[in-house]
Amino acid sequence: MEALERALKWAEENLKAEYIELRYEDLRKTTLGLKDGVFTSFTGKLNRGVAIRVLADGAWGFASTSDLSNLEKKIEEAYKLAKAAAQTKKEKIQLAEIDPVEDFVKSKMRVKPGEVDIEEKVAHLRELEKLLKEDEAVKSVQIRYEDGSGQKVLLTNEGTRIEWDYNYLYQGTYVTGKADGKLAMARDSIGAVDYGWELMTEIEPNEKVKERLLRKMHSQLRGVAPKRGEWPIVAGPIVVGIIAHEALGHLAEADLTINSPFKDLIGKQIAPEYVTMSERYVEGGFGNDRYDDEGVPVKDIHIIENGILKEIMLNREYAHKWGMEPNGHARAESYRYPPIIRMRNTVFEPGDHSFEELIEDIKFGYYVVDFRGGQAQLNSAFQVGIQEGYVIRNGEIAEPIRDTSITGVAIEALKKIGAVGKDFGLEVGFCGKGQTAFVSSGGPHMRFDGGILIG
Repeated sequence: MEALERALKWAEENLKAEYIELRYEDLRKTTLGLKDGVFTSFTGKLNRGVAIRVLADGAWGFASTSDLSNLEKKIEEAYKLAKAAAQTKKEKIQLAEIDPVEDFVKSKMRVKPGEVDIEEKVAHLRELEKLLKEDEAVKSVQIRYEDGSGQKVLLTNEGTRIEWDYNYLYQGTYVTGKADGKLAMARDSIGAVDYGWELMTEIEPNEKVKERLLRKMHSQLRGVAPKRGEWPIVAGPIVVGIIAHEALGHLAEADLTINSPFKDLIGKQIAPEYVTMSERYVEGGFGNDRYDDEGVPVKDIHIIENGILKEIMLNREYAHKWGMEPNGHARAESYRYPPIIRMRNTVFEPGDHSFEELIEDIKFGYYVVDFRGGQAQLNSAFQVGIQEGYVIRNGEIAEPIRDTSITGVAIEALKKIGAVGKDFGLEVGFCGKGQTAFVSSGGPHMRFDGGILIG
C-alpha cells in the first residue's frame, strides 16, 4: 500500500493528468482438473501486480506490471500512451463525477477457499467422480475446479481508497453417457463470491450435483427428437437467464448499446407490463460486489421495468456520454486489463403464476429446462442448445427431448411472453467479452406463446 501511495503522490506532482488510477491485486489461485481418475491440472499460482490507467488530454493510457519497484516508470509509460492517443482522438473522453470512497470490503465467506487443505479439495473432486460413475450409463467424467483468495486495492488521484478481502470458488462438471447406442453430454456449474467452502459441503453438496447431472444426461438418453416449429415454450429459470444475459443483457452494456436496437428504444414499451428484467445484487450471485473497478458503488438497475426499456449498464466514461449516473459496471478480469462495461447478475423478476398455471392450457408445446451453450448477435438474435427439455401435452409434462436447440430474436420474443412464474432460479458462469467475468443469470419460469423456434 505504501509503494502505491508513494507512486501516486509522485504522479500527481509530476504529470499533468486529469485522472490516475492504480489497481493492485494479490491473489493466490488454485486450479484442479480431474478427468476419469487422472488429475490433468494441479496448479497453485500467485497473481500479483498493478494496473495503471491514466486519462490525459481526453485519452486513456494503460499499463500493467508485476514489478512493484518501478511503479513511477510504469505510470509515466501509461501517461505517454495517453498523450500519444490524444493526438488521434476527435472526441475527448470525460468522466462522470463521483464521490471519492474510502472503504474496506470484508468477505462474507464462512470458510475461505485459501483456508481449506488441498487434500480436502482433491477428496471432494474424487468423491463427486465416484458418485457419478456409480451410474452404469456414465462413460466419462471431467471436473474443473478453481478458487482464489487474496486482496485487491484501488487508489485514485480523486481520493478513492478501497481494499477488498477478495475470494471466489467455481466448479464445472461434465459427464458423457451412453445407452442403447445413444450418446449424451451434460454439464453443471456452481460458484460463489459470498459463500466459501460451505458451498461445496452444505449448499451444493456432491449428492445434489450428481442428481442434477444424471437427470440431464438420462433425459437426453431417453429423449425423442422435437418437432421443428414455433410452439408454445415454457422456459425454466436457467434458460430464461441465458436469454436475459446473451440476447438482451449485452445490448444494455452502454458501449454496445450504441450499435444495438436498444439505442432507439430507451423509454419505450418493448414487453408486456408484467415483464421486468434487472441487473442487481442476488443472494448467491457470482457477480456480487460493493464497488466496481473504478470505485463506483454497484447499484441495482431495472433494464426493463414493467415492459419499458429503462436503464443501461455504465462506466464513468459512458455515464458522462449519455448524461446518466454511473452505476458500477466497470469490471476488469485482472490487473493485466483495463476495466470495461460488464454484466454482473442479469435476471428476469418473478411474476404471480404457479408452474401449473403456466402449462395447464398448452395442448402441445415444450418445456426447456437447461442449456448447453448459447450465443447471440447485437440484433438480439439468439441460438441456445438445450441439454434438458420435455414435451408438454394437454397441460402435462410428458416425454423428454434430445438434440434440441431454440432460436429467436429476443426483442420479438419479449412481446410474446404470455405469463411469468412466481419462482426464481439462478445459474453461475463466465462471460467473455475480450476478458472473462464472473456472472449469474436467471429468473422465474416464463411462458412464450411464440417468438421462439425449436428444432
